[in-house]
Amino acid sequence: MIGTIERAVTEIQRGRRYPVYLLHGDEFLAKAGAKTIVDTLVPLDQQTLAVEILAEDRDLSSLPMRLATVALFGGTRVVVVFDSRAFVSSQSAEKLAKRSLEAWEAGEGERAVKHFTQLVAMAGEGEAWIERAARGEVAPGEWQRVLAVEHAPDHEPWLQEMALAAVAAGLAPSETGGADAARVYEDALQRMPASAALVVTAEVVDERRSLYKKIDTAGFIVECGGRPKRAWDTQVSPEAARAKIREVVTAAGKRIEPDAMAGIIERTGTSMRGLASELGKLMLYVGSRPDVNAADVAAVLSQAREANVFELTNALDERDGGRALVAMRSLLTQREPAPRILGMLAAEVRGLILARTVIEECLGGTFDGGMPFEAFRGRVVPGLSKTQEGGHGAAARLLRLNPFRAYNMLKGAARVPMAALLAELEAVRDADLSLKGSGQPEALVLEQLLIRLCTVS
Repeated sequence: MIGTIERAVTEIQRGRRYPVYLLHGDEFLAKAGAKTIVDTLVPLDQQTLAVEILAEDRDLSSLPMRLATVALFGGTRVVVVFDSRAFVSSQSAEKLAKRSLEAWEAGEGERAVKHFTQLVAMAGEGEAWIERAARGEVAPGEWQRVLAVEHAPDHEPWLQEMALAAVAAGLAPSETGGADAARVYEDALQRMPASAALVVTAEVVDERRSLYKKIDTAGFIVECGGRPKRAWDTQVSPEAARAKIREVVTAAGKRIEPDAMAGIIERTGTSMRGLASELGKLMLYVGSRPDVNAADVAAVLSQAREANVFELTNALDERDGGRALVAMRSLLTQREPAPRILGMLAAEVRGLILARTVIEECLGGTFDGGMPFEAFRGRVVPGLSKTQEGGHGAAARLLRLNPFRAYNMLKGAARVPMAALLAELEAVRDADLSLKGSGQPEALVLEQLLIRLCTVS
């Protein structure tokens, strides 16, 4: 049957235990729900001997034996499997690809790579294909066959980052596919002892699969996150986000104003993992006060925004495209308008041009980027102050900045010649025109700009 976590818990408390529980959808909610079910099935003081977590990619073949093991002190024997791939089919590959893209855009690299390698395995490819992808040798015709998405320029950074990360971590596509895993589960369910229970989580499921239908008949299924049924809609619903906010606030013994709840959703989006992280910060900020108001939300979540702004500009100065993309996507998730992000990038490039001017006209054309800040403040700043007194406008404008900010600007400008910085400013202007009139997705325009900025030489 299909129900909620609350319904599953109530039925267990009334004495009805299902042999298998499947929780699918948002990874954070699914794992939290699984823990709730396990805690209801087995008292905490007995879980060390009665509950076992099984890694599907390594130990799935032993599942029937583990379920048949009798709990040492009697009661229910529970086996838990997180992040199962047994419910994925070629028909749901597109959804899996979108989950990988979603995780990548949210900066959740580990989860994105996991889905990526699963996609490659489903297509019958292995380490050799991933190594080719890391070298940029994947033909456009292979995208749909292997990755279940059309070849597009905005997807190329995703593919290369995923392939490089998989190669660096030594991750290989599993030789055991979803169909093989499904057969192991089906066999285990047929021989399930009455004293055992299986709890499984999965992000992506194909409801047409035989295993899913058998669990629907004999077990209990929970759809986590209230996600819409459309495969391309990967965000947790606002209703589920509001429910999570109420749950956390109530557990902390507090009340939340409607404006504050709206502000949280507006600033964090509806990624459950990101929401949970920001709620934890918010509860610490509110402290012993009984009410959470809009001012609290603005104070805490604007700090998160400022951290991402700082990370974006620092990554640009250091020409670190990966960090810059993650920070930019975080700002978009926090509902930062694309034109405002573009304005930040434009201001940073102009600041680098100012710093480069100072290097060329006041510092003899060079600046030692390895110089400690204290040495900069003790030697360079006094020299620039004298130049400023001589009427040099660029030096005066740079010195009006916070000294540490000026130091970082000079370090960033030292990496890039003036001609390249002027080309970057042209790239920013091109992006501005694209945002205003091209019809391209705003995120794509910003991503293309960051890639161009971080590769201009």
